[in-house]
Amino acid sequence: MVLGTVSALRETIDEFRQSMYELAKKKGISDPRVIKISQQLDGKIMMLQKIIYHSQSLSTAKTLYYDENKIEPVNITHSK
Repeated sequence: MVLGTVSALRETIDEFRQSMYELAKKKGISDPRVIKISQQLDGKIMMLQKIIYHSQSLSTAKTLYYDENKIEPVNITHSK
C-alpha cells in the first residue's frame, strides 16, 4: 500500500515539475500560475518525504539507548 502511494506521488510530482517548467519557460517564473504549481509541488514533495520518513522509522529505524552498566549503545528495533 505504501509503495503504491509513493509511486503515485512520485508520478504526480514529476507531472507537476514538468508542467511548472514548461509554463515558466513561456510565462516566466513570477507568473501566478507558476507560483501556484510550485506551491502545490512543494506540498506533494513534503507529503512524499513524510511518508518515506514514517515508513522508515516504523520498519527499520533503530533507537540507541545506553544501558547504565555499559558504555556501548544498545540497538532497539521498532516493530508495528
